[in-house]
Amino acid sequence: MEALLQEITMLPRVRGAFFSMAEPSLLFSEMPANYQPETMKQLGASLERIFRMNGPCRLSVNSVEMLFDDSLLLAKQAGPGSTLVIIAEPDTNFDLLNMTSAMLIGELRNSAEKIRQNPAKAQQVMGQKRKLDYEEAKEEEPLKSALPIFQESLARAIGPIAAMVIRETVEKWLATGECDKSRFPALAEALCREIEDPPMEQEFRANIAKVL
Repeated sequence: MEALLQEITMLPRVRGAFFSMAEPSLLFSEMPANYQPETMKQLGASLERIFRMNGPCRLSVNSVEMLFDDSLLLAKQAGPGSTLVIIAEPDTNFDLLNMTSAMLIGELRNSAEKIRQNPAKAQQVMGQKRKLDYEEAKEEEPLKSALPIFQESLARAIGPIAAMVIRETVEKWLATGECDKSRFPALAEALCREIEDPPMEQEFRANIAKVL
């Protein structure tokens, strides 16, 4: 479930995503730490009530989009009692976001069904996870030895703003999962999206290949 949410959160201008389930009552979150679980559950339940109106009102609503001054919300129904919610910047590429989330809905629905079959195991796994912040992660392997290579290679491509971009991108990457070398390709792709020059992007990929 987390891996699917991470695919969404690594898109440009996406703040985070969460998946809310009613039965069993579970919340899978890849949101920044300042988003409270209870608030997310309440939001998920409110959106689920909209989807439940399909039957009585003879509608077929399976997606809700809300644009605010400071954010964009996209919600998609992923089966009975299950809702995917994505929070992004208001100027995000909505077509890309909508297409990516639509492609993942089937997999999210299948994951939710497996969780319903064994909710105790899902809760146990969720309780074992611990996310590091940037200051902790940069002092521990595997990021400690890889970070200078990422930063030096990015600086060659985009100049002195590389340090700031690295920190912001790594923080977002850490917020979406564990600090594990198996997730370095996702971090690399996020950094590549910051390079607007194709030849420089190709050089960046070549320079970081040894740490992937």
